[in-house]
Amino acid sequence: MEIDRIIILDSWYKMEYNHFKYIGTRGIEICIMLISKNYIKWRGYTMSKDANTIKKEIKKFLLINFCLIAFISIFLFLSSTKQNASEFAVNFAGLFMYIPAFSTIVVLKKFSDYKFKQEIDKFFKVFAIATLVRIVITIGETFLLSSIWISSLLDTFVSAYLLYFVLVNSHEMRDINLCLGKNSKKVATVILIFVILIVASNIPEIIKGQVNVDKLAENLVIAMISLITNFLIGFNLFFGEEFGWRYFLQPRLQKLYGKRFGVIILGFIWGIWHAPLCFILYSPKTPVYCVIGHVATCIFLGIFLGYAYMKTGNVWAPMLIHMVNNVIGIIFGGGYTAVYTLETLLYSILIYAIFFMPFLLTKEYKANKFKLVKS
Repeated sequence: MEIDRIIILDSWYKMEYNHFKYIGTRGIEICIMLISKNYIKWRGYTMSKDANTIKKEIKKFLLINFCLIAFISIFLFLSSTKQNASEFAVNFAGLFMYIPAFSTIVVLKKFSDYKFKQEIDKFFKVFAIATLVRIVITIGETFLLSSIWISSLLDTFVSAYLLYFVLVNSHEMRDINLCLGKNSKKVATVILIFVILIVASNIPEIIKGQVNVDKLAENLVIAMISLITNFLIGFNLFFGEEFGWRYFLQPRLQKLYGKRFGVIILGFIWGIWHAPLCFILYSPKTPVYCVIGHVATCIFLGIFLGYAYMKTGNVWAPMLIHMVNNVIGIIFGGGYTAVYTLETLLYSILIYAIFFMPFLLTKEYKANKFKLVKS
């Protein structure tokens, strides 16, 4: 039977099976997807419009995420008695970064009916397996080997492979907003804006002499090397956080609570998620202030990361900004461990509020016209 005409409108297809004899590989894929005259959307790339479905996905994500963090934190606290406690704490912090994306993958693949291309499924599978292996190795080497070299080696190989896989399959990765070339100019612009804001926010410290200006050039070189290193062998870690927080959780919270309030809720969740690290790594002498500071920082920084993600539609934007943010401390002489006072806490909250809250007024945060369906 001759096919006279096939009309394709966006991602919707209206075809009847008996009209086909041969339409190539893509046509066979469509035939499998369409088993009647009804429109069926390829749900791997579209979030559900049903409010109850979105709530269930959020609950499952948070349950998996925080249960795993709680489990890992038991061993994090136990490791604090070890001789190399700070080294182990940093290693556990790296493990934390895997968990949001792992939770997302479990929800999308095991508890929902989303479908993805073969390349994306393979990418998800490798990352999920790497996460489980990393959990076992991190706990095992902490209490059996007293060294973290296996975790470091695993991170390096997993990151290199996943980065290569993403770059080679960049076209397929567009379906999960992970194509490096997508809106690249916008991505570069938001990163530049972030760098300018961070440098401007540290000017008062430079004026007060709290930043070692003599080592500023040296620290800048170290920071650039660190940034390149993070890009090449830290891809899995930054993907781990941003794919979970920005790709999965942000749009769902925004659908339920609005763009502005949704991203603020996300920032609070993201900040509380860091709490165990505040007690062991970030500020063991002032952990309560550290938790408060992280919640505030994650809310305000989350506003900008949310803006960057909505502006670019590319997970690479928040990933790269996250990388830049993590190495900024090197330039200004910071580090992991800090001692908070009420004055420094309030000052840091004020600075972040001044520089990042205005982004709530950008067009990206305008009211969402999307309507939820209540089942």
